[in-house]
Amino acid sequence: MVSVNVAQLLLAPPGSVRTFDFRERLPDPSDDLHLHGPLGGHARLTRTSEGILVHADFAAPVTLECARCLEPVEATVEGSFDEEFLPSTDVRTGLPLALAVPHEDDQPLIDEHHEIDLDEVLRQNILTALPLAPLCDPACPGLCESCGQRLDQTHPAHPAERTATPTTTAVDPANPFARLAVLLNDEEER
Repeated sequence: MVSVNVAQLLLAPPGSVRTFDFRERLPDPSDDLHLHGPLGGHARLTRTSEGILVHADFAAPVTLECARCLEPVEATVEGSFDEEFLPSTDVRTGLPLALAVPHEDDQPLIDEHHEIDLDEVLRQNILTALPLAPLCDPACPGLCESCGQRLDQTHPAHPAERTATPTTTAVDPANPFARLAVLLNDEEER
């Protein structure tokens, strides 16, 4: 859990800065992030007139599945974010605050103990930074369409692949969709 108490920073004048490094395991109950180690990073907290602006850089080790051969791929997802957290409790009196500025429902808040919890913001940023089609190797050959095995130097050719010869079908020039029908038939024969 990545959290920090900002009570002293809330008492400081706007423009005051505090920094800290973190290396923590991030909770991932639904295993959306595919983390295989602790998340590391650096955060800079700046007091604003409304709350605390957090700028953080992070690196997260993840294990993904290769988009071509389905083998595990270990990678490091890096990113950064800027997010302003607004106080929900007065730091001097402990009474709940009515927020002076209009805010969205998903606006991050500083909790009643004057702590900023970065877990959800980090989780969302890691999810958006995950590669859409990770590859184990840029030259990954993928899987064989016939047997499902990885295509590499040890993959044997299949008998049907060696004897297959392309067939040609006559195209009726009067029918504008005849060429599409030929393509469809060729795809079905494969």
